[in-house]
Amino acid sequence: GTAVANALAGVIEGVRMVQGTMNGYGERCGNANLCTLIPNLQLKMGYDCLTENQLTKLSQTSRLISEIVNLAPDDHAPFVGRSAFAHKGGIHVSAVQKNPLTYEHIKPEQIGNERRIVISDQSGLSNVLSKAKTFGLELNKEDIACREILGRIKTLEHEGYQFEAAEASFELLMRQALGQRKTMFELKGFQVHCDMLKGDEIPYTNALATIKVTVNGEDKLEVAEGNGPVAALDLALRKALVNFYPEIAEFHLTDYKVRILDGGSGTSSKTRVLVESSNGKKRWTTVGVSPNI
Repeated sequence: GTAVANALAGVIEGVRMVQGTMNGYGERCGNANLCTLIPNLQLKMGYDCLTENQLTKLSQTSRLISEIVNLAPDDHAPFVGRSAFAHKGGIHVSAVQKNPLTYEHIKPEQIGNERRIVISDQSGLSNVLSKAKTFGLELNKEDIACREILGRIKTLEHEGYQFEAAEASFELLMRQALGQRKTMFELKGFQVHCDMLKGDEIPYTNALATIKVTVNGEDKLEVAEGNGPVAALDLALRKALVNFYPEIAEFHLTDYKVRILDGGSGTSSKTRVLVESSNGKKRWTTVGVSPNI
């Protein structure tokens, strides 16, 4: 932040060339982040740095560079972060829908970002209706499904779920409440066998997963090996589904977060896992909670 502040102060005093890096990446700390610097110069101070069309690609470019350098995008980054224009409270969201400038310093579209309504147990009908519109679902505040969705959110969050960062899971929850969730496949069961094998220097794990699913009325049984139980299950499930849903071949894990919810239970503790996936064009996040990681 200091690098950006110094650069802006320098421009005010007459400096006409400012150096920085995209997302602040570099071999040293303290690089001026161009994704913060450029919007400030152009939208706040009136300097022409990019064309209007180029500026609308700033968020996309920021995320693309994060993918290239294999670093998770900073969701809390100014301007280009996914949470830069996120809104949570019910009254807050209602006001944003009536006049976004009451809570937003610029239009997110100007830098290629988008407004995001966050869902939690504090959410009101305004949040749910806004998300329904985002997902292309028809819903109004008189629908019984609205109350059912809010009740389901509160129940699940009491169990440890959080939907603030798991919008894909929330969309599935909404579609299920509205009777619009499709059953893509049914898991019949799985088994995982792990071996600890002796290596040249350190031991290594080999896992063998067997999985059985039903897809479109057809049973599929597949086996796969991986360097751990999760990798083996992932490969086995892909093998079972890819002929029915070829798009799965493009899906890949981009990030995941694990949190122990009740540490007092030791190894029996309930665990929440947040998984971020991508197909190279879009990112989506899902959440799961279980005492069995």
